[in-house]
Amino acid sequence: MPEIKNKTVTKAALLGRDYPGTRFEVLVQVGDPVSMGQPVMRDRRRPDILFTAPIAGKVTALSRGRKRSVVSLQIEVGSEPVATVFDVQDSSDGDSIRDLMLRSGIWTALRQRPFGTIPDPHDRPTAFLITAIDTQPLAPDPEQVIALQPEAFSKGAEMLAKMVDVPVYICKSPDADLPEVKSGQVSVAEFAGPHPAGLPGVHIHRLCPVGFGSNSPWHIGYQDVISLGHLVNTGRAAPQKVVSIGGPALHETKMLSVSQGASIEEIINEEVENEEVRVISGSLLNGHNASGDESFLGQRHNQITVLPIRNSPVSDWKLRSFFEIRPGSHITPLIPTTDLDRAAPPGVLPVPMMRALLVGDTERARDLGALELVEEDMAMLSFVCPSKTDYGALLRDVLNQLQKEQSAVV
Repeated sequence: MPEIKNKTVTKAALLGRDYPGTRFEVLVQVGDPVSMGQPVMRDRRRPDILFTAPIAGKVTALSRGRKRSVVSLQIEVGSEPVATVFDVQDSSDGDSIRDLMLRSGIWTALRQRPFGTIPDPHDRPTAFLITAIDTQPLAPDPEQVIALQPEAFSKGAEMLAKMVDVPVYICKSPDADLPEVKSGQVSVAEFAGPHPAGLPGVHIHRLCPVGFGSNSPWHIGYQDVISLGHLVNTGRAAPQKVVSIGGPALHETKMLSVSQGASIEEIINEEVENEEVRVISGSLLNGHNASGDESFLGQRHNQITVLPIRNSPVSDWKLRSFFEIRPGSHITPLIPTTDLDRAAPPGVLPVPMMRALLVGDTERARDLGALELVEEDMAMLSFVCPSKTDYGALLRDVLNQLQKEQSAVV
């Protein structure tokens, strides 16, 4: 594996797209100084959920989209690296750990199924999964990253187990050697094979299916577990995360340690020889185009993918049709193929699900297993479908509708 090198950037941001279902209340104004770990936004409907500054500096931009939704809140590094210090002395029980995660902003790294949203602080999961495997193309090796801070990973996992008081599964590849976690609640679940074997949706389907009952498993990524352990050990938020940068526009894949939400333009400015490239935050399968006000590293992204633009030699990657035709710009009939069966999430009938999403049939999609899925689970189907339809976006529309219906019943 390549050596991990530090990469300093001067800008970072929080991206609204990373937190579906959240209505933000912005707590700062453009020009305000902020320290790393300081709350800069919160969930309007659940004000205990805070979003904190990934770096210390000055708020330089607040970009808004439709209906004044937050696109990005951007921060530029200041002259002094001031970090918020959290009181971590009382981390002995579940309530104090939950409070620490909320105050520090690490709570926003949690996701729940169904709906793939940040869980409510007053709820309890039926199971908890730590994703310590990544099968996406060119992703960093979790074992190598965890080996940099094994004590922080173990501590973070132990704190999470104490907080949720339910079975906790560390999902990893069979050959990964991870540090021991001293908790009787924690067990290891191994998953092998190519992508999507590393997705939380696959793990949830095998270990704790959502189904039609009240099951609500939560999950979190391994680097966020490290961040929690670092916080408990030091009282400060983890300043860096490890990402890989690769793709057909680069000669080699590199591993970099960067700030949370770092500016992708600054990350790749010395890596790309040809300026005519398309840059993606995350995997080539389900990342977002890193451009304009969203040219920053996504909260759950551990990699950056750099692709040649049109008329460049990307045939070996079989990506031309996927990345040069926007979803819906070239519609062809939905034709059942064996590729769709191979690309489908486990337990999902691909063609019936895709048809239900295309027509917005929420009841049919729910009956076919939509409550167990999020956008990333549909990425392979979007990739192989001749229509190039973004089934992840269609799934999000269905999930939003189902969540509204559920809230109305409650």
